[in-house]
Amino acid sequence: MPPKRKPRKIIRKRTSPIAESFSYKEIDVLRQCLTEQGAILTRPETGLSQKMQRRMTIAVKRARHLAMLPFTQTL
Repeated sequence: MPPKRKPRKIIRKRTSPIAESFSYKEIDVLRQCLTEQGAILTRPETGLSQKMQRRMTIAVKRARHLAMLPFTQTL
């Protein structure tokens, strides 16, 4: 008889610690996703899924294009 397999662990999806949906109009939420220098944080740093990270990145880029967020911080 073949050995019995262990049951797989159930992996629960983490909820976003920052926001459920991103909009370029919500500057305070988008600032949480930026470093002091103005760079966008990575997925492990934000704890977002790939889909939400992409949406957040697009929202940050739109806000930058409309001059709501700076491209870089002045030193």
